[in-house]
Amino acid sequence: MALENYQTVAERLAQFWRDHPNGRISTTLVAGESGYWVFRAEIYRDAADPFPVSTGTAHEVIGANSINKTSALEVCETSSVGRALALYKYHGSQIASVEEITRAKHRARENATVTPIRTVASDVDATIAAQRFQEFHDELSLATSVDQLQEIGTRIGGEKQLLESHRAQLRALYGARKVELKEKASN
Repeated sequence: MALENYQTVAERLAQFWRDHPNGRISTTLVAGESGYWVFRAEIYRDAADPFPVSTGTAHEVIGANSINKTSALEVCETSSVGRALALYKYHGSQIASVEEITRAKHRARENATVTPIRTVASDVDATIAAQRFQEFHDELSLATSVDQLQEIGTRIGGEKQLLESHRAQLRALYGARKVELKEKASN
């Protein structure tokens, strides 16, 4: 996972504003319940566009690492913007931003000293779990209907190779996307 394959959110933003000086980026706090934040970002090529060209959702657990002890809200909002820009076309060769990869590596180092890689309840391989989490995260982010979302949710429920922390993040994203898709359907 070489960081040179990733772009920072700032780099993505600079490219977007160069290409779309009249564009618009809108962020919405979707959930801010006990212990976590969920943000949704919408990217518009032109401020007058009625529909976004791309959306991105991010979930951050408050206190999950040293950065999120004080700045989980800001990190979450920035991550949602980075994802929306990446899903549009500003991603280098990877969807995740440098910040997300750096945070993930930092979390992995912090968690390595606190929790074992394998869980007590099951023999989940951390590498497979991370891959499955990313696959489900991407599927949820790209779902276009509530029915599609429910089908993905059913598969997540039956997936044996997920850590409980991954399930919690996917549940939050599922809820945010469900609200988003229902709003789109009612408009």
